[in-house]
Amino acid sequence: MISEDVIQKVKELNNIVDVVSETVRLKRAGRYYTGLCPFHHEKTPSFTVTPDKQIYKCFGCGEAGNVISFVMKTKNVSFGDAVQILADRVNIDIKYKDKSGFGTNPNEKLYKINVEAARYFFSNLRKDRKSRSYLLARGIAEKTINNFGLGYALDSWDGLLRFLKGKGYSELDMLEAGLIIKSKKGSFYDRFRNRIIFPVFDYRGRVIGFGGRVLDDSKPKYLNSPETNIFKKGTNLYGLNFAIKNNTDRMFIIVEGYMDCISLHQNGINSAVASLGTALTSSQAKLLKRYADKVIISYDADLAGEKATLRGLHILKEEGFDVRVLTIPDGKDPDEYIRGHGKEAFISLVKSSTQLIDYRIEKAAEGIDLNNPQNIVKYAEAAVDIIKELTPVEKDIYIRKLSEKTGIKDQALYDLMNNNLQKHDKNYENMNSDEVFGNKLYVEPIYVKAERELLKLIINKKEIQDYALQFLNEETFISQKSKDIFELVLENLEASEDEIGKLIEVNFKDADIIKEWINIVEIKLISENCDYKILVDDYIKEIKKYKLEETKRKIMNEIKNYESEGKINESLKLAQELINIQKELGGM
Repeated sequence: MISEDVIQKVKELNNIVDVVSETVRLKRAGRYYTGLCPFHHEKTPSFTVTPDKQIYKCFGCGEAGNVISFVMKTKNVSFGDAVQILADRVNIDIKYKDKSGFGTNPNEKLYKINVEAARYFFSNLRKDRKSRSYLLARGIAEKTINNFGLGYALDSWDGLLRFLKGKGYSELDMLEAGLIIKSKKGSFYDRFRNRIIFPVFDYRGRVIGFGGRVLDDSKPKYLNSPETNIFKKGTNLYGLNFAIKNNTDRMFIIVEGYMDCISLHQNGINSAVASLGTALTSSQAKLLKRYADKVIISYDADLAGEKATLRGLHILKEEGFDVRVLTIPDGKDPDEYIRGHGKEAFISLVKSSTQLIDYRIEKAAEGIDLNNPQNIVKYAEAAVDIIKELTPVEKDIYIRKLSEKTGIKDQALYDLMNNNLQKHDKNYENMNSDEVFGNKLYVEPIYVKAERELLKLIINKKEIQDYALQFLNEETFISQKSKDIFELVLENLEASEDEIGKLIEVNFKDADIIKEWINIVEIKLISENCDYKILVDDYIKEIKKYKLEETKRKIMNEIKNYESEGKINESLKLAQELINIQKELGGM
């Protein structure tokens, strides 16, 4: 657990303007700084940083927080990791403390047991001729074996278990690290047996898990460590710790397998990372965004690989990358191709990689006979559905390309695209909504403001606490964030706003609750001459009204469903409830 004093020291020594400037280009505007929001796409700045308060807020999407929550959200890390990153930035040595007061890292034992397991596997490989021959036959050099810490799990039920017991670890420790399995009979055995072992490192180079590959054609071909406190497949990438070294061109090549990644590195393609056998996630994309602006994705050419590519492309594009697709000839994977053709041939493929939009349009044409007029229309509809997402200049270029390919006139394709936009655009009904700074204004339900105002009042106006708490309890609030903050306030009624803020960080370590707290802090209460009891009544009424309106909507939908099913009695019962709710709303 990180102490409150350390958290405050980390916040004080990390100027939020400096930290945000590493991600966002900021421009001074009086006492504020403004820039393009990193949490949503916009063309005109609506993101502001207030240095004297050490907070940020976006008026376009509603994001808000402090320097810690900014690091949590932009780097997709936990509260503790964000504090650690900021501490490293200003050279603060964090000492974790347990309840007894002794220094500890809650995951320290997991990291240590994984290192011991990695050493065991590595030692096995040095002694085992069969596994070593397999890697050498695959073209993996001794130096690469050493660099990546490759190892071998013996064809034994408890080789690792006995080794780790000799190092003082218990079965519980090994289970927590995912290194052994407990049978139905209660006995324990090694998870990895008779497999080449690939230690998985996090971006800092710490061993967090393992992957194991069979030496023959038995199934499953690959086996990974289960999810643990430190091994999260969807938030890590194999080889990233190697790829971020000397990554001067800020570019990564994403491949599917361990061997693909290792082969590319061995051949001097040091920007390769692998996605740990899972579909690419937004968490992985956020992690990559720290180190790169361009991503080339090179998955297997089979159907599963193509589907994974399309999913990954969408996620990467959403994160703001320049995205390309590298297609390897003859359906080969990167490992096969670079071993057969060499580094220069692979670099040529990298240079000729396809732009995201071209790849998607090419895929839309697959399996369609363009000699058939009906199929041409079908293809054109699919293509314009992709082109509609582009900028006006890009649309013009790709509409002309599509016209040349299909023989359909430009204007007809534009008409088709505009018809599709009006039919499918989910925001079509809301196109007249207010805008701020040229962007759509983020509008919250009215109860959200009421909940924040109530919390602000009971924290800052101690004189009305007794009055307000006659009517308030946890169930008064709708938002879980408000409920959590209210519960904390109840336990600390004499605490100041600053003290509550510190308690929120220590107790919750949640970026969304920090965001909610910043929104509460930013509220400016009406002048001292105001009757705050009337305000309390009004805010409680707004929350209650919102709940009733939501119940009313739900009942009206249920009545509609019952009537369509011919359930008249059930419908009449609900109709009476609806009348009662309408009366209650009318009396407000």
